[in-house]
Parts: sequence; C-alpha cells; structure tokens
Amino acid sequence: MPATSRGASTARTLLCDYRCTNAEGAAQTLENEADVHNVAAVTRAFVRASRGEAGRGALRALLCAVLAAAVFARLGELASPAAAPGRSTSAGGSQAAEATSTRPVTLGVRENESATPESATSMRTASRLSTSSSTTSSTVTATTISTFRSIATQKLAGAQKLPRWPFARLGAHPAVSSTIAITGGRLTLGGAPYTFVGVNAYEIGTEWGTNAGCGPMESDAELDQLFSSLPPNSLVRFWALQGTIATNVTTHQLDWAALDRVFAIAVAHHQRLIPVLAGQGNGCDGSHWQDPSWYNGGFQQAFNDPSTTDGRGLTPLSYWDYIQAVVQRYRSSPALGMWEPISEAEASTCPQQFQPTSCEGHQTCPNEVAAAASLRHFYDVVGTEIHALDSSHLVEDGLLGSGQCGTTWTDYQYVSSSSGIDVLSYHDYYGSAVIGGDQWNGEAERFAEARAVGKPIIGGEVGIIAGSASGCTTLQDRADEMRAKVSAQIQAGSSGELIWDWLPSPTTPCTFDTFPGDPLMTAVRGGLGAF
Repeated sequence: MPATSRGASTARTLLCDYRCTNAEGAAQTLENEADVHNVAAVTRAFVRASRGEAGRGALRALLCAVLAAAVFARLGELASPAAAPGRSTSAGGSQAAEATSTRPVTLGVRENESATPESATSMRTASRLSTSSSTTSSTVTATTISTFRSIATQKLAGAQKLPRWPFARLGAHPAVSSTIAITGGRLTLGGAPYTFVGVNAYEIGTEWGTNAGCGPMESDAELDQLFSSLPPNSLVRFWALQGTIATNVTTHQLDWAALDRVFAIAVAHHQRLIPVLAGQGNGCDGSHWQDPSWYNGGFQQAFNDPSTTDGRGLTPLSYWDYIQAVVQRYRSSPALGMWEPISEAEASTCPQQFQPTSCEGHQTCPNEVAAAASLRHFYDVVGTEIHALDSSHLVEDGLLGSGQCGTTWTDYQYVSSSSGIDVLSYHDYYGSAVIGGDQWNGEAERFAEARAVGKPIIGGEVGIIAGSASGCTTLQDRADEMRAKVSAQIQAGSSGELIWDWLPSPTTPCTFDTFPGDPLMTAVRGGLGAF
C-alpha cells in the first residue's frame, strides 16, 4: 500500500477508536501497522481526518488532541531504540535545550568590534556605552529570563489548549535527518556546506474559519504543489504570527490547526520552514507598531485593545508568551529549518496621530543610537531565550538591512553581533541590480559586516516585479535577471536566497508573485545549479 494510503487508513482507524473512547485500541492499531515509522503519512492524514470528523467542535477537538498525544506517545515507544534497534530519537534535543536554559546572558557587549581607538566603530561604541540605562542594560541574569519564562508558563497553562507537536519522541524523519548548522561562519547541513534557493510563501498559514488569515488561503493540493516545486533541502519562509495565523478567529485563543497543517505537509515533502514569529507593525499581527520601548522590554506585555492595536482582539498573549508556546510546539518538527523572531525589525517611533494602525510610512527615527541599543537588547534577550527553548535550531534575524532605524550603517553590525543571532538577513528589492544598495547600507556592506562578525547571511526576501502588463518586465527576463542576481550574491557571500513570493496564481498582471508555470519557478526547481 502506498505510504499516503497507509497513513490515511491508520488515521481513520484512530478516529474510530477515538469515537469509541478506546485509546488503547488506537495505540494497538499503530502497533499493528506494518509501517509504523512512516510518521509523515500517519501524522498528516490524522491531522486532516481528525479536524474534519471533529467538525471544529471545541470539545471534540480537545478530546481528539488529547488522544493524539497518547497515540503519538505510544508510537514514540514503538520507534524507540528498544523497540526498533538502530533507530535514534530526538528527545535529547529537548533535554539539551532545558539544560542550557540557566546560562547567564550578557547584553550591550560588542563581541566582534575592533578595539582600535581610532576606528569609527570604537567611537560609536564609547558613545553607546555612555547611553542612559533607560535604553541599555549591562547584564540580564539567568534569574531574570527564568522569571519571564515562569510567568509565561503560568499564562500558557490556561491559554494553550492543544499538546505540543508530537515529533519530540519520534526521531528524525528519514529524509530530513539533520538540522542546519554553522561551521566557520557558513551554513552546513549534515556536515557539508549548505547553500540554497527557496521561496517566501507568507500566506500559507491562512485557513479561513480557523484564523483571520494573512493573504489568500491555499488548499492542501496547492501546498503540495508548492513544496513539490522546490529542490531538495530547500527552505520556505512564511508568517507564523500570533495575530492572524495562530489565534482562532472565533474563540480568540491559540489554535494550532493551521500551523500544524503547514508543518505536516512540509514534512511529507521533506522540506524545511522558516516561521516568522512577529511583524514590525503590519495588519497581519495586530498592527501594533514595535517602537524602542517595545524592543527594550515591552514585548513582555500584551497589546490587544483598540487603543494599541487594530482592535480585533487576536493578540491575547504578549510576544514573550507567544514565543514560549510556538517554539516549544514546533522545535522537534523535522520540517523546522530556523526561527525568525520578527520580520524587518526597526526601532522607529510612530507619531501619535498615526497610531495605532497607520504608522507604516510615517515613522521617525529621533535617536539612532538608542534605537540600535534597543534592537540589540531585543535580540540578546529573545534570541537567547529561543536558543534555551530549542538548542538545535538557528535564529535568523529577519532584518531588512537597507538602513532602517537602529541598523543604519555600522549599527547593522552592532545589532548583528548579538549572541542571540546566528544568521543575518537582508531583503533585496533593487530590481535587476545584482548587488544592490549604496556604500553605507547596501548589500556589499552587509556581506562585509557578516564576514566581520563571522556569521552566515541570507537574502530573506528577494523580489523583482514582472508580468504580462504593458511596460512590465517579462517573466522570462525576470528569471534571467534573478539568475544573475542569485549567482552574484552567493559568490559575494550569501548562503541562500528566498524569492518573494510564491502563490498558486499571480494576483495582478505586473507583480512580485512567482507561481506554477513561471520561468522563475522552473529555475528555482533546478536549485542553485540553475542559477
């Protein structure tokens, strides 16, 4: 029987046993399955079938989730070395994460800056170290972070209705058997150098009826089409935001169904994901503008009322509480590539008359030094916490990199030096220019800064407008321009490029969208060899 059919058959039997409230019978069904290690097929079919059978009824969904936890615990025992000699489990990863959670965290220290007094960087460092303590902190102890975590755990006990993603005890998927790591300032996979070309598909977590959604909803078949169109070991960056993806639009509580679907389908196609956990202030995440006070610790507070958000009530948790929940749920999924704490962070200020929902395009930067210090504080604390929760996966910063408030010129390097950041980012909307931007905030400068701090850097968003409209770059010309761009940037030091943005079909005749049949997606499918 094909793997998908076997998984579906198992899922249907599990649901039957669920309706009979016979958890042992469900576990026995798995034990009798000849292919008990086909985790992707069983998981994916079970998630789909259980959601359909439950009819989204709150009580039945909860019971189904509880049973799923028991079933997967039983499957974990079957897949353990004692039950299946020669197979390894990934439970140690979670234990390792817990073991690192008590380490001290040092803030405000520029590990990679020059000590030469004459250098501009050193002068800026001296200025920054004299900044008021209201914008910087010299040390955050393990006790402080432990306190934050304890508070978050208490809150989540009442808010988080579903069990953690069930891969923690199942071992790695055989086709996605290692995590992305860093050696010598470059990405590696399975010990070998790793460079990639992939796509953004920000909208794939949208699921009407479950969440409010950000962008169009895509069917399971369309998600299959997305992941199957990529080269092996690729990456897909997408929104895993609390506001419109992880919160149920009816109950206003966490609901992991939409994200579970994305992870399950990615696993089935042996692909990896970069979940983006927050936005700078767009309408897909409550519209609260993240200003210096937010980056300096305001992320520990919930913003969910009409005076500070769009008023939809879809961000009941603080950002800090949300990362506790989402990281713990998906840290053991074989589809996880790396974490992105926030997209396009900038510690700018929104004038009062444009708050809370019209800040974009009206923000100001009254104090670049203080803005950089607040961003550094954020990545020091949040990045360290993600590392403590998940010691196996990298943290990628999501920065736009073209001179935003807090990362202008050498401040990009200052923020990037944070121990909470493993992978640097830039976003490229420079058209056909292969290495875009100016001498202060352009991509050549960012590649040099990545080398200076000894960290990999990726093109987190790379887009060129094209289409069939009059005067618009043709799709073929775009594919050719993108080939030149990606090739040049990989040679200049980028570890990977993520094209913006995959959709099942273009939204307008002249668009950044890439889609099935687009020559650009043909190139992506061919991997870096096609560039």
